[in-house]
Amino acid sequence: MSDPVAPGRPARGPWSRFASGIVAVLLAILVALPVAGRLDPILGDFAVLNLAPDDSGARDRIVVVTITEDTLAGFPYRSPIDREFLAELLLTLDRMDPASVGLDILLDGPSEPAKDAALLGALDTIQTPAILASVSDSFLTVRQSAYLKEVLEDRVAGSVELQRDDADGILRHLPKRQDDTPLFTEAVAGKAFPVSHFDNRIRYQAHSGAFAKYPAHTVAFLPEDWFAEKHVLIGTDLPGVDRHPTPLASLEGAASGSLAGIEVHAHVLAQLLSGRTLPVPTFAQTIGLLSIITVVAALGFSLVNRPKTFFVWFAAALVSYLGLAFAGMHEGVFVLPVLGPAVAALTCVFLLALVKWRHDRMERAFVVSAFEKYVSPAVVRRLASGEVPLALGGEKRLVTYIFTDLEGFTSLSEKLPPDQVADILNGYLDAVCDVVFKHGATLDKLIGDAVVCFLGAPEDNPKQAETAVALALELDATAEQYRASLQKRGVRLGVTRIGVHSGEAVIGNFGGGRFFDYTGVGDTVNTAARLEGANKYLGSRICVSEAVASACPNRAFRPLGDLVLKGRSQGLRCHEPLSETEAEEDWVADYREAFKLLGSGSAQAQTLFERVLSYRPQDGPSRLHLKRLRNGETGATVVLSEK
Repeated sequence: MSDPVAPGRPARGPWSRFASGIVAVLLAILVALPVAGRLDPILGDFAVLNLAPDDSGARDRIVVVTITEDTLAGFPYRSPIDREFLAELLLTLDRMDPASVGLDILLDGPSEPAKDAALLGALDTIQTPAILASVSDSFLTVRQSAYLKEVLEDRVAGSVELQRDDADGILRHLPKRQDDTPLFTEAVAGKAFPVSHFDNRIRYQAHSGAFAKYPAHTVAFLPEDWFAEKHVLIGTDLPGVDRHPTPLASLEGAASGSLAGIEVHAHVLAQLLSGRTLPVPTFAQTIGLLSIITVVAALGFSLVNRPKTFFVWFAAALVSYLGLAFAGMHEGVFVLPVLGPAVAALTCVFLLALVKWRHDRMERAFVVSAFEKYVSPAVVRRLASGEVPLALGGEKRLVTYIFTDLEGFTSLSEKLPPDQVADILNGYLDAVCDVVFKHGATLDKLIGDAVVCFLGAPEDNPKQAETAVALALELDATAEQYRASLQKRGVRLGVTRIGVHSGEAVIGNFGGGRFFDYTGVGDTVNTAARLEGANKYLGSRICVSEAVASACPNRAFRPLGDLVLKGRSQGLRCHEPLSETEAEEDWVADYREAFKLLGSGSAQAQTLFERVLSYRPQDGPSRLHLKRLRNGETGATVVLSEK
């Protein structure tokens, strides 16, 4: 027989908790990064367009002049754009006294010499500050780069390169400066964006028609005051040429949200003129922010022991962060990622809760398994499920109690070494308890070599009497087998006596405030204990009451007598259960017939008991009743003066 072994207690030291927290933080960041990289920018698009303050004052200082298809229709060729027309446009605008003129048309190659000279002459003649477009050499051939440098020499230029997001190609962020070259819009405005360690979003205005915009071929016919003191941006507005997807596509559709490069520069210029920046974390800063948030969530989960308190705190922290993020967008101060941090925190808490749930489950399994070493598994299961309250008190129930006792073990233990006594007793109790648990009985207590158990609580058992008899017979067989195994080792162990009785008892938790026991009290319990002791007087090993025997119509018994237990005045009919093999043997019929004749005191009864003893010389009940008859006693009533 193998000892039941409790599962190892799950490790939950500080290093284990630290490792779990680190893994949860890393996994949460990995889960949140795609959200922060893909969804947060889109949410930021809506927030910036709808929440950021309006820069209408700055917008009114900007005019966009576009080269359209109608403009190109008046030229002898489409590309390059007619340089003589551009020269006349610059001279016309100069007379209107604008604040500056920005020409977003790259002069990276020659056209007709006379027209090229006219444009360069106009650039050098006009009083209005004129800014030309510049790009890095990586976008040009060697010949284009050389020509552009020659044109820009001693003239003001700014970089017109724009920066799209790698994730979805949307143009969201301010352009990056190329070497010492200012941005095109910085050169137009005559001021620079402040140096920042963050990326900065373009503060797009909420609709595509945010700026005054006129076709270039109509400028000569427009009122001069429409351009006076304004920053004029000149560029193309042609299908498929220098067009960029912007966050406006989220509101107005892909067609309306795709803007010409010159219009994008107008939005950037408006932002520069308003003096506002809109910082957003870089990729590295986003990872740092996610790390801080998940670490704080992990620490909070680990340090706050009350789940309700933690989740109230956690919800309040999330709401506060979201409020801070939207307030920053509304005031145009910064754009914080919203979904990524929320997903990171929730994922971290979920993973830690999963780890804790698993640990608690393992801990509970360990406690239950360990507790079953001391308390009946049935009670442990009910306690763990909450069906049996851990509180003092009880209820009256119909139960069947089984008491067992090992004959002569005390005197045997005095003759053997302590370690051998412990080995014998532990082996015996293991075997007995295995039988008890096999039949679903509740183990009440172990008192030395005595085992007490009952059926009918905490779970109802309508066939508890039949189960109790089957349990008693298997206990008897197991104990006899254990005795035989010890006898081969030279150890003479006594028989196991078993008493069984059914009736009402108060079952529950009894004891004190610091310790209590799930047990039963009442006459039923006392009677079962006395029936166990009656076996010593009767010479039997199992003694069950009439209440038990009458509830087992399919079980064979032989009567033992009407026992008058100590402290009682009335006899209690008791029986001994028989195995199926014993029930078919001839001696059983002789015993039953002899028992019927006890009342008459006839010599036939003595003869029958003697015949039984010829078959079974050690049969205790037959020896008892034969002795009583020889002493002149009649009847089945047996008075017990002891337990």
